Amino acid sequence: FSIDVKSFLVACGANLYEYYDFALLGFFSTEISVALFPSTESGTSAITQLFLLYAVGFVARPFGGVVFGYFGDRVGRKASLTAAMILMSFPTFLTGCIPPFEVIGWWAPIVLLCLRILQGLSTGGENSSGCIYIYETAPRNRRAFWLSVFAICSSGTLIASLFHVALQHTLTEEQMLSWGWRIPCWFGLGLFIFSVVSRNWLKKTATFARLENSPYVHRNPIKYVCSHNFSTLIKFVAAGAIQHASAYMIFVFLPSFLSSDAMRGAMSDGWTDPNAYTSNVINAVLYLPVVILIGYFTDTKGTLPFIATSTCLLFVLSPFLFYALSVSDSSVMNWFFQFLLTMACVPLWGCIYYWYIHALLSDPRTRVTLYGVGYNLGAACFGGTASLIGTSLVSWLGASYGMIVTGIWMSLTAALCMGCVAYVEFYETPEAVKCIATVKDKIMDNAMFTSSWYLNPKFRKVLDTIHEESDEEDRTKSPKLLVDLDVDIFSNLVFSTK
Repeated sequence: FSIDVKSFLVACGANLYEYYDFALLGFFSTEISVALFPSTESGTSAITQLFLLYAVGFVARPFGGVVFGYFGDRVGRKASLTAAMILMSFPTFLTGCIPPFEVIGWWAPIVLLCLRILQGLSTGGENSSGCIYIYETAPRNRRAFWLSVFAICSSGTLIASLFHVALQHTLTEEQMLSWGWRIPCWFGLGLFIFSVVSRNWLKKTATFARLENSPYVHRNPIKYVCSHNFSTLIKFVAAGAIQHASAYMIFVFLPSFLSSDAMRGAMSDGWTDPNAYTSNVINAVLYLPVVILIGYFTDTKGTLPFIATSTCLLFVLSPFLFYALSVSDSSVMNWFFQFLLTMACVPLWGCIYYWYIHALLSDPRTRVTLYGVGYNLGAACFGGTASLIGTSLVSWLGASYGMIVTGIWMSLTAALCMGCVAYVEFYETPEAVKCIATVKDKIMDNAMFTSSWYLNPKFRKVLDTIHEESDEEDRTKSPKLLVDLDVDIFSNLVFSTK
């Protein structure tokens, strides 16, 4: 179980803040929409516009993944993670400093839009750099476990929710709408201080240290990803659909829906849940130890049983539970329905980070770029739009029908994830196992006696190191990407030296 504690804490701390940062706008949607949007807008319309800005921040994340992914594959995981953390600290702090709409008019939402874009760019680099950093520094037989610990740092949404609950019980409604929502934003400055203090705790990963000294490193990993790994990007986005959709739909949209006069309160009974955010906090605490337990067993049982369990449960239950949440007038029942949704997601949340790298990212040369673009593109498509989709459907169809369709949308994302995972595990993996031996034999037969590169023991050792660091266990379970790695390393390095 051994891992470098300080560097692990830095990566987890950055991931914790990422989720805290992106959840704030959702939890304080009512207060921010009142402060930064014109008062002539209806409640639902203003919240919808705010969630549109929320989605824009997610759209910027893949571009951040491109920039920091290139940086991570060329300069190093440590440098990429440090730069992302420093850049990520400022937009949230500045969001708390935006003057209200009454003071600067339409400049208020415009400034918020610009800060959301900058926020998305920095966040797009943080998660990919942090996740790859932990994967490459963790013990090989405990990678899933440590990545599950990294995954529970999504409890940054819990901290944001706690802030909302605490301020609700401390301040009056007028104070919350005026300046109370700004307080949690100002804590963004703390990440900058943490980044400066902890930057020396990070160490260069052994994988990148050996890779950067090899004669075969991509000068432009972005170009290579676009030309060789486009299909992997599509699979990355599809596999991450339910992870992103469920997290933001359950912990960001649902409490906003249940407590909003413009959404749940617009029904005939006019009831809103005064304990929606408290229930949110309780459920966010309860699932954390279960995620770690899932990660522990993933190292021995594999990822497929857990992913299949989550996706099947969510596919069946989502429409019914979302409808139940739309008609329930009991805080206890609302907590229970949200708890069922959360527990259905937990098996997937506990192992999906490991599956991404284990199944799709065997090539360490483009690992950060592929993860940064693929993960954040999925977050933009399914996470950033989750609250916007839910709010829009409720606004157009009414609370009951809108929540049913929202649940159906969740079911479809679960089906998309399971379909992609099944394709990789049951089709691509067996094909890769057959192809690797054949490809290597053919290349070696043609090049073994004509290449000075291959005959040179120094370069042979480098090649073996690259293969070792991409994990020999993964190589028997990896799809076409690994075949590309073998073909490229052998053919390019061998035949270029003829």
